[in-house]
Amino acid sequence: MCYRGLVRVLLLGATGFVGGAIGRRLARDGHELRVLFGPHRPASAELTALGARVCQADLADPNGLAEAADGCDVIYHCAGESSGHAPPEALSWINVAGTENVLRAARHAGVQRVVLLSCADASLVNRDRVHWKENAALGQRPLGAHARSQLLAEELALAASDGRLTVSALRPALIWGPGDHTRLPGLCREARQGGVRLFGAGDNLLSTTYIENLVDALLAAAQASDVGGQAFHVADSDILNAREFFTKLCAAVGLPPPRAGFYALSYAAAVVRRGLEREGPWPDDVARRGRACLLDCLRAVNALDYRPRVSVDEGMQALAAWVTQTGGPAAIERLARTPTSREDIARHRRLADELG
Repeated sequence: MCYRGLVRVLLLGATGFVGGAIGRRLARDGHELRVLFGPHRPASAELTALGARVCQADLADPNGLAEAADGCDVIYHCAGESSGHAPPEALSWINVAGTENVLRAARHAGVQRVVLLSCADASLVNRDRVHWKENAALGQRPLGAHARSQLLAEELALAASDGRLTVSALRPALIWGPGDHTRLPGLCREARQGGVRLFGAGDNLLSTTYIENLVDALLAAAQASDVGGQAFHVADSDILNAREFFTKLCAAVGLPPPRAGFYALSYAAAVVRRGLEREGPWPDDVARRGRACLLDCLRAVNALDYRPRVSVDEGMQALAAWVTQTGGPAAIERLARTPTSREDIARHRRLADELG
């Protein structure tokens, strides 16, 4: 999948798993790529080596965002806090307020398209989601502060789509593949501390999204017609249950096979752990892995012409090669990032106050 002609792109979240992957694809395809980095964060040496232009700004700075976006055709908003263990105010400030600032900047700069990286957590609940469509009614708030911030950011973004600015959102299922420093380090730590858990028997169906399949969908969302104001599920074509997928994943990474458990007990323990703010799985972690999540991707197939190119087995081979190149599970575990803290958010707020 590639653009019809070269375009000017501003990429937010270039140091992330997904942002890095789409940035590499865009740069290698010859597009004019700008990547945004905060004043105190190092730029991606890989993307700058590929010719990306570095812009210094922060999600708390709409004017800086607008300046970085000036002259761009597309903004990929892949920046955000992905940890459900981050403080709720951090999730609200980065995922929700940050998205509002990106939308304001896009309008000010005259950008034509914004593609928001959302996720399937926007509909995460403590029940099975099978053949789940984007417009399915939840009947309750999503489970966990992270899921709620994702849904709110998505609703704000899609409501901003109009005749001048086309905004769409992608909701990938569990993202995996080479370069994963978001969830894979935690899985390696979990394996070392007693084993990867299924939080149940593992027979729940589980949609997943290989990283390059997701990049294809992101590229398509920036050029497809009639996508404004819509969210799209993105998932692999393989239908596996949790036991099958995590067994393959653990084998590719060099970890022991996952171990089964009892969902009700795992969920109850997670509720207590969350109340005490202790380390370990919280309720949304347990539901994400232990409940069925089979996403309906027909909307993406029809509107984006989305066809997953990479099978799960092919992706596992690529993942295994990357893990070996990186140094094995211990090296992967060291790639873990610390969730945004309350102190980090205090600095963001001070910056926003200084900028007016």
